[in-house]
Amino acid sequence: MKDIFAEVLQNYVTESKQDLAKNSHARFIRDNIPAKIFSVLQLNSNQFKIQASPGQGRWTEVPWIGIFDRDITETATRGYFIVYLFRADMSGVYLSLNQGWTSIKLKFGAKEGRVNLQKLTRGWQKILSSTLNDFSFDQIDLKAIGENTNLPEGYEMGHICGKYYDANMLPDNHVIIDDLRSMLSVYRELKGKMHDLSTEKTNDFILAGDQTGIFDIDEKDDELNHLIITPFGSSLELQDSPAVFHKPKQSDGRGHKVNHIKKQINDMRIGLAGEKMVIEYEKKRLIDEGRDDLVAIIEHTSQEKGDGTGYDILSFDKNGNRKYIEVKTTVGGEDTPFFITDNELQFSILNSDNYTLYRLYEFNAKKRTASFYILEGDMTQAIKFKATTYLTDEFI
Repeated sequence: MKDIFAEVLQNYVTESKQDLAKNSHARFIRDNIPAKIFSVLQLNSNQFKIQASPGQGRWTEVPWIGIFDRDITETATRGYFIVYLFRADMSGVYLSLNQGWTSIKLKFGAKEGRVNLQKLTRGWQKILSSTLNDFSFDQIDLKAIGENTNLPEGYEMGHICGKYYDANMLPDNHVIIDDLRSMLSVYRELKGKMHDLSTEKTNDFILAGDQTGIFDIDEKDDELNHLIITPFGSSLELQDSPAVFHKPKQSDGRGHKVNHIKKQINDMRIGLAGEKMVIEYEKKRLIDEGRDDLVAIIEHTSQEKGDGTGYDILSFDKNGNRKYIEVKTTVGGEDTPFFITDNELQFSILNSDNYTLYRLYEFNAKKRTASFYILEGDMTQAIKFKATTYLTDEFI
């Protein structure tokens, strides 16, 4: 293994000035390196694919050696894999647990794709943190300065963890082999955390976790996660508000075992999905009203500024006036009561001319639908509230 790295690091820059098609150094990278790694680690070729690339059609600035678990992916364009990445100036090589940038870019576009790839990286670092004693989370720098730096940039953003070997101080062969075996163990750990071995489902789960702050839950709701990440095509149907709210059942005095943490997690995710649906609804409304210019400045305030502002979404009416929207979502019916914080209540009083509450009910993640009604203005004038919790003040 050490001799492989030395061969590439010492000769790549010189050889890359020659024609790629018939170059012996390029053949060494493509053919000899995968065979050598298979031989040294005794990997099963039915389970793993190893590919090394000096470029296609022309020399790449950053040559790489990829190790792919066939259950996950067989290409560096999608999924998760182990890869050796050589710096463009051949000053060193990285051992990296990485992920496909091309598929993320195709799904979300370049701008949003960059943001989401970095979120996926941070998510995996949190999920795998307890198993990464041997590897670093430090960012990598591939020193790419050529015309096509898109792929090197993707590798840099998609780097989850790894180790750097300086060209002038390559470690002993047994160290390099042990490091790769350790990385294969981390790769197996990642595989075990995947949802149905599906990259898309797993990415949705992690991106939803990034938005809720929750990554480690046992039940991964595919439809709900996918709605949170890609709310496009969801449908809201406006209805009249109910005359009265359904009163909750009184306790029978007997204890009931409730997983409050799990319920809170699910409620948070449903709430976030509801907010995403309202944003899509507001975008369509503004477009229908001929105010396309306002769509780009709708703000998901609860995500961008956090809780505590008193509302979830900043939108606009057709005249360009601000519209503060609070979203309350339930899988229950229209007459299901909802909680409102004192902060939200006070904000509605102070901003009664611009405050709107969207109550989403009969929420269905699989169908991507919900019904809703709208309440406007000072909520103390729109609804009668019942106190459900109390704060200590002084002793009697």
